[in-house]
Amino acid sequence: MNQRELENLACRIAADLRPGDNIFLIGELGAGKSVFARAFMRYLGVRGNIPSPSFIIDASYEAGGRTIHHIDLYRLSGKEEELEQYGVLDALDSSAVVILEWADRLDEALIEKGVVIRIDPGRDQTRRKVSVDDRRVAGA
Repeated sequence: MNQRELENLACRIAADLRPGDNIFLIGELGAGKSVFARAFMRYLGVRGNIPSPSFIIDASYEAGGRTIHHIDLYRLSGKEEELEQYGVLDALDSSAVVILEWADRLDEALIEKGVVIRIDPGRDQTRRKVSVDDRRVAGA
C-alpha cells in the first residue's frame, strides 16, 4: 500500500466513526502511523498544522462538533501510572475520538474496543502491508 492508498484507508475509517471510537495504530518507526493519523484528522475537519504529539503526548483538536485526541506513546512505556498522568486513560474512556500511535505499548485489554490498525512498512514504504481489526461492538 503506497502513501495515497494509506491516506484513503484513513479517510474510509474516519467516515465510519461513532462518538467515543478509538483508533489504535501499531507499526515500527517510519511505518506510516503519522501519515495515517494526519489523513484521518484532516478528513474529520482538523485544519492547519498537525505536528506529531511525541513530546506533548496528547494533542487535542475540535473539529466537526467533536473532540479529537491525537495521542503518541512513543516516549512512554504504557504503564498505567503514565497513562493516568498524561490523561490517556481518560481520553480513551470519553466520548471523544482518539487516534493513538504506538498502541502496542498499551495493555491488550485497553485495545479490546476499538479499531486496531497494524502497518508493516515493507522494504521501501511503497508496499506497506496494512491490517484492520475492527473490535468495536456492533450496533454500539
